[in-house]
Amino acid sequence: MIVKVNTVYIPGINEDHIPEIAKKVGEMGVYTFNVIPLIAQYKFADITPPTPEMKRKMQDECGKYVKQMRHCQRCRADAIGKLGHDIQSCMYEKK
Repeated sequence: MIVKVNTVYIPGINEDHIPEIAKKVGEMGVYTFNVIPLIAQYKFADITPPTPEMKRKMQDECGKYVKQMRHCQRCRADAIGKLGHDIQSCMYEKK
């Protein structure tokens, strides 16, 4: 079974815990880990989402423990293709 864990990155709230989560799930044999930047709304509307650079740094830290899903923007609801062979970018090329 292939298992993917999604974790929402909320600056000021959970950035210290995300690498711990990645380490634990990596030890448990999770296949891939997806760091998803916060969508600032509802109770989190006043929190500034992580920048792309912050997300990359978090992925680099978590990558020490478990494979990172780096091509996803928010969730896999937009997925086209298979893990490791995503073809979404081909679908949106300008012609």
